[in-house]
Amino acid sequence: MEIDRLMEKIGLSECAVQFVNNFQMPEKVYQEWKELFDTDLKAFFEKGKETENFEQTVLYLYVHFASEAWKWFCEEGISEEVYMLNMRDIAIWANAYEKKNGCPGLREAGWISLSLRGKLFRLGRLQFEPIGLEKEIKTDNNIYPQGMKVLNVHIPEDGKLSKDACQEAFEKAEVFFKDRGFTGENVYVCESWLLSPVLKYFLGEESNIIDFQNRFEVYDIVYPFRQAEERIFGDILEDRQSYPETTSLQRSFKGWLMEHPEDIGMGVGVFQYKER
Repeated sequence: MEIDRLMEKIGLSECAVQFVNNFQMPEKVYQEWKELFDTDLKAFFEKGKETENFEQTVLYLYVHFASEAWKWFCEEGISEEVYMLNMRDIAIWANAYEKKNGCPGLREAGWISLSLRGKLFRLGRLQFEPIGLEKEIKTDNNIYPQGMKVLNVHIPEDGKLSKDACQEAFEKAEVFFKDRGFTGENVYVCESWLLSPVLKYFLGEESNIIDFQNRFEVYDIVYPFRQAEERIFGDILEDRQSYPETTSLQRSFKGWLMEHPEDIGMGVGVFQYKER
């Protein structure tokens, strides 16, 4: 895949495009990075920790890795549409980095590596990662045994989480993974602030977020960090009164935070797909 076409199709900013085009790296050095990425991801990131301005270097590397990944997608019979959606994660996070820092770069290199290595696929609005359950899941209605093959659902920060778009994504996932020989059940798991039960206190049942949440049996809440604030407002501020109120979601959530300053947590849920 040509680099220029790739960067245009995934929506990389003009500033990031110029950066990638002007970045200088000897071919030998590039191949050393590529070999580590392909054969020893841990060593790749260890080298990254020792590399000055790695957040800039990895943007250059990942755009070129994405270009080379097109060959694998073709060999696997995966469409250009799915390929571009997968590589779009580079642009989503690069654009977020640029907005926050005022310069090109990429911080979520570990996460994006899943798409580059064919471990995670975006199908429409959602991303799906085949995994085996690390431990048994018990809900009020079902038991899912340890080791069971399921699809882990991730929600890109890209567009509205509409009911139709989510339904279409799950339908695509059913076909895509079956065609690729996935032997797991049609069971989906998700850990996200979008599944926090607290959201129902200030979002109505007509909310797209609540519709998404209602698909799942939420069986646990975890509190790793204030992810909801980061995702909704773009950053985590100690002075919560300073949060913007540009969108209805921001206004609703900010109002809740003013009265309930505790973290809303991340819900953990599971469901077995059935056609709606």
